[in-house]
Amino acid sequence: MYNDQEYGNNNGISNFMNSDSLVAKIIFLLIVIFVFVILLRLSISIMSWSFTALRSPLLIDGMVNAKQMLIIPQDPDSKDANTILRSVNQAGGIEFTWSVWIMIDDLQYMAGKYKHIFHKGNDAIAENGLNFPNNGPGLYIAPDTNALVVIMNTFNVINEEIVISDIPLNKWINVIIRCKDTTLDVYINGIITKSVKLMGVPKQNYGDVYIAMDNGFSGYISNLAYYNYSASMTTIREIMQNGPNTKVVSGGAGDPKNKSTLDYLSLRWYFYGSQ
Repeated sequence: MYNDQEYGNNNGISNFMNSDSLVAKIIFLLIVIFVFVILLRLSISIMSWSFTALRSPLLIDGMVNAKQMLIIPQDPDSKDANTILRSVNQAGGIEFTWSVWIMIDDLQYMAGKYKHIFHKGNDAIAENGLNFPNNGPGLYIAPDTNALVVIMNTFNVINEEIVISDIPLNKWINVIIRCKDTTLDVYINGIITKSVKLMGVPKQNYGDVYIAMDNGFSGYISNLAYYNYSASMTTIREIMQNGPNTKVVSGGAGDPKNKSTLDYLSLRWYFYGSQ
């Protein structure tokens, strides 16, 4: 009886597919269109995800000891390469954004010289701790003080510097370097702290990304990310909401000194200086 029923079902489907009725043809066409739309949307989603990953790679996904150097190769043929796309010039000019979480726990470490956080370019650290000549961009801690120094190469000036004073110790802070044409903005914990009109067009390079060169600094680095466009305030808010990733991904495990959300979102340092 089961075989007869199965035969009947198969025969019914066969009759339906072989039917010349207009209704059967329309239903079959709608099914084909529905399947095509589903596959098309799935393909677009996959392509969109892949392209976004290329435009906005996470160069460090987690936390690293800031005393141990890392190199992110930019040659696609190199092992462990994580190649970033240069800015696609928009109608208003060149655009790109860098974001990184840092925690500094000792200013006496490597006293008397600049302490390297990251830069993109060549690998020629001078005795004072600054890389030369390529900083596209570079981020450093100024000698013997809790100030950050952003350096950007331009076509008119080799190194243009922006100084951000009174960075707090022993708490996570987020630094965003955003460029749009010749305007360079620096955000600290989602708040724009400096906006500078550069004296020339920013000069990008094809060099590798270097992190914590020349023994870096005493502390930790988390989630170094790049975007080949000017990040919107929505993106900046998302970075702040996500916070630092304190999962150790490279050496120097130790005590990560995790701080609560209130700690790393605190703006007391901005109004009252370092605590």
